[in-house]
Amino acid sequence: MRLHLVVGRRTAALRRWLAPRPWVRRVVLVASAAVFVTAVADHRHDLTAARAAWGDTKPVWVARTDSVAGEPISAELVELPLAVLPVRPTDADPNGVVARQSLTTGEVVVAVDVAPDGAPADLIPGGWLAVPIAEATEAHARVGERVVVTTDGVIVSDRALVVDTNDGVPLVAVPAEVAPLVALANDTGVTLLRTP
Repeated sequence: MRLHLVVGRRTAALRRWLAPRPWVRRVVLVASAAVFVTAVADHRHDLTAARAAWGDTKPVWVARTDSVAGEPISAELVELPLAVLPVRPTDADPNGVVARQSLTTGEVVVAVDVAPDGAPADLIPGGWLAVPIAEATEAHARVGERVVVTTDGVIVSDRALVVDTNDGVPLVAVPAEVAPLVALANDTGVTLLRTP
């Protein structure tokens, strides 16, 4: 209680001293504003220096929305530092072009992401072949989804990509070296295992 009275008396004394001297309040306000402006300018200088440290920039196409393989790409042109760019970003406008693989919002669109004609053949990775699969049990895998090809409980290909579906029959791309085995496995019944 005694401390409260002492603080209250000192506050009252300070107010009595400041009341006839309005210039003191103005000086304090101007000094506070100067400190604030200096802090903002210093922060802005640090930000500009950090940007300059990244080096030169280049306009690149960045995905505006998420898209999966087989869907049209929606992208926008953004300036990004060369230091953070992936290899071979696409130069051509990818808007409306079919995605060869899944893209997430903000991801730089690279040449391998774009399927120029939108045909199933454009979704097949280089060095792979596509095989139509007669599934023993339908997995309902979507275009662009990665799957594992099995037959009789044996993995035939642990790397496969659904590139098309035609009347419930998926067209699956697999590495060229296992494509003949996948085609042969169709005789005994193939199961596609969907991966997360």
